Amino acid sequence: MTSRSDKALHPADIDWVDARTPRSIQFDDIYFSKDDALEEIRYNFIDHNDLPQRFNRLPAGATFRIAETGFGSGLNFLAAIKLWLESTTVDQQLHFISFEKFPMKPDDLAKVHACYTDLQDYAQPLREAYPLSLPGWHELLLFDGRVRLTLWFGDVADGLPQCDASEFSRVDAWFLDGFAPAKNPQMWQPELYKQMARLSKEGSSFATFTAAGEVRRGLAAAGFEVDKDGGYGRKREMCFGRLPRRRPYSLKAPWFARPDTIAGRRAVVVGAGLAGASVAYRLAQSGWQVTVLEENSEPACLASGNLAGTLHPLITADWNLRSQWYLRGYETTLNWLEEWLQEGRIQGDLNGLVQMLTDDKSVKAIEDAFGRFEFSEAFARQCDAEQASELLGTRSNYPGVFYARSGWIFPRSVVDACLEHEAIKVVYQCKLIDVQRDGDNWLLHTSRGDYSADSVIFASGSLDEDLNRRFAMPIRPVKGQVSHLASLSVQQPLKRAVTHAGYSSPAANGRWVSGATFEAPDMGMQLSCEGHKTNLQNAVQALPDWLRSEALEDQALNGLEGRIAFRPTTPDHLPIVGAIADADFMQQAYFSQSHTHAVYRYPEQRYLPGLYVSNGHGPRGLMSVFLAAEILAAEMNGEALPLPLSLYQATHPARFQIRQWRSGKMHL
Repeated sequence: MTSRSDKALHPADIDWVDARTPRSIQFDDIYFSKDDALEEIRYNFIDHNDLPQRFNRLPAGATFRIAETGFGSGLNFLAAIKLWLESTTVDQQLHFISFEKFPMKPDDLAKVHACYTDLQDYAQPLREAYPLSLPGWHELLLFDGRVRLTLWFGDVADGLPQCDASEFSRVDAWFLDGFAPAKNPQMWQPELYKQMARLSKEGSSFATFTAAGEVRRGLAAAGFEVDKDGGYGRKREMCFGRLPRRRPYSLKAPWFARPDTIAGRRAVVVGAGLAGASVAYRLAQSGWQVTVLEENSEPACLASGNLAGTLHPLITADWNLRSQWYLRGYETTLNWLEEWLQEGRIQGDLNGLVQMLTDDKSVKAIEDAFGRFEFSEAFARQCDAEQASELLGTRSNYPGVFYARSGWIFPRSVVDACLEHEAIKVVYQCKLIDVQRDGDNWLLHTSRGDYSADSVIFASGSLDEDLNRRFAMPIRPVKGQVSHLASLSVQQPLKRAVTHAGYSSPAANGRWVSGATFEAPDMGMQLSCEGHKTNLQNAVQALPDWLRSEALEDQALNGLEGRIAFRPTTPDHLPIVGAIADADFMQQAYFSQSHTHAVYRYPEQRYLPGLYVSNGHGPRGLMSVFLAAEILAAEMNGEALPLPLSLYQATHPARFQIRQWRSGKMHL
């Protein structure tokens, strides 16, 4: 087994000083005062950031943002949200951002929380929503959206630079926590204070339990005014202060600068598949009036129309950018769909999925991944062929990985649930012909007349070649055929969905689905016997007892039902999400210039105001469209991003041209 990566996430090693006081073995220090932890929190962080008064002064609809170093047991967070929920109105949101290198295990969290009876109403929802123990960025929405918790699991030195510092993402108050500088010198570094200043508003406050000289000097050097006060309990002193003015900061990637928000709340979404329906729903939720234009006579006519789509994370040996992006997508999908499944609004089952490892290469990749990262069983666990057989209810020829919160979803049911929103109007048999700027609005010429909107989102998939070319989106359609099986074809019903060389799954309407082929050059729409044969042979190779032998005969294959769809794929296998850049500006500001200038010499990106895209979701659309909808809502509403900057930039619509230019390969 390979040694564990430095980027792997390690849980907190804890012993207990007494029944109420956890001690970190890693740092040889207690998490909080043994006398009264909540009073210590209120004194240090709540009162010295003047939070009661500041919460009461907030205008309607405001967001207040607190950032914290060291989430620990979550007591600081719980004390803050208790005050927030008691002091503010339902249209205001607290955004709490916290960084934790060694997350507590759920049992330890529960043990700490049990000691504080007046926090139980807040602690239980936190534990129920607590994210998977995986490195990186996690988002939780609690108390009907009144509290947004962003958790970075990993080193704060890695996490802070990943935070966006645009005007609608800046921090109002800092809880500078973590273990004492003498115990945790790696955290208390000058770069920490510089990042705090970069991310702060003018007037942003901070408070910390320590008054160590190097901390005060570091904060002052970064631009903060620093005051001292008496410490809580046995501590002699603590310090607090504010940032009187912001210093100018140059973006490290100005070509990926965020777009300005625009006036107006009328949006047109082009396309009524999963990508279009999800962003329409998310915008309608936040007060937009949305019109969806669909050129077919019903929604979900392309890849979103399959009877079942499988949903599971993407594990790679190096936990690369794609794995990280799709983890955020996976968590977002679960946040959207698990409740809808419980309420019966959509069809599917997230009772687990087995990813079969059908060749030596995939076995090696998974072994390397599990050797480098400590995946919890709640996320993924390896299983041999016998264990896979037990999980599936039929014999498996291969070992695999079991994902306990994964499974299958009927995409059309999700599309229908989204489009039911009262603020969404859908116009069918409406083909987009052209879109033009008309004053401050966009005018869309369609086969059913003209439509005007403040913003337009293109989510029309792979087949609108003219549109994709116009906005420089390198999307390639890849044909896929799935086979629909009746119960009579099945010998041993599957307990849950499975992926192999393709995938096989229970499906809507009591059917079973197996597929899908990859037929890149072929654009034909006719089901083929050869496509069915490929699908079923892949299934039988992995699951020899699943199908009846007569289901594989030529006569049965000729009469088999199925479906053709075209996946919109991209060169880097990630979707294209965000605002559409101004091509003329990029040519003048970037592509006609040398790619070797210092970054500060390039201007910030400019965009076509109000034009956005959600496309290129490929075969993993169920893991990407909901995160794409959240990204677009953040852009259009002027909100903090739902993912780190590296992942935001990884799906930026201008990334392909920017990469080519920055590599020196673009012809000027």
